[in-house]
Amino acid sequence: DEGQLFALLDGKSVALVGNAQSLSQKVQGPEIDACDVVIRCNRAPIPNVASHGARTDFIATSTELEESIMAEKGASHILWMSPPRYALPGWIVRCRGFFLYPKRRHQVLSSEVARPTTGLMVIDLLSASPCRSVLLFGFDFFKTGSISNMPTKTAIPHNGDAEESFVRTLIAKDTRFILK
Repeated sequence: DEGQLFALLDGKSVALVGNAQSLSQKVQGPEIDACDVVIRCNRAPIPNVASHGARTDFIATSTELEESIMAEKGASHILWMSPPRYALPGWIVRCRGFFLYPKRRHQVLSSEVARPTTGLMVIDLLSASPCRSVLLFGFDFFKTGSISNMPTKTAIPHNGDAEESFVRTLIAKDTRFILK
């Protein structure tokens, strides 16, 4: 439940690692790994430790994953962000560190940004949490492709411009958030 998740995040520095290809051109791995909690999106790819860091504490996903991903990444928690509950794999529900993104939260976010990405849903969730800080890595709002093999900006089902506007507005009013 949200209360248990928020208790884990209380007072913590959080690195939220998105999947923009542009992150591969940076050396932010040490800064990512220095945070108290590292959250990665969907399949949690780490193509290079120098750019992406090595740690994964939470995996936030809206896609079906292999059960082995938790052990492979060393993650203790999995956050299911997608509202369609029928797509939720049974192993995730049985996972000790399972969290389900609330439908009411998704409805409110979707009224502001149609079809939000997993990353934006996590940002929304973190904005309500008592974490100390949130560093956003690998978020360029589809200006470059995704290392998760997503198509280019014109072919994706998400609105990068609307998501960027949402995040920049949030950053302007919540100083805990920094876009790296």
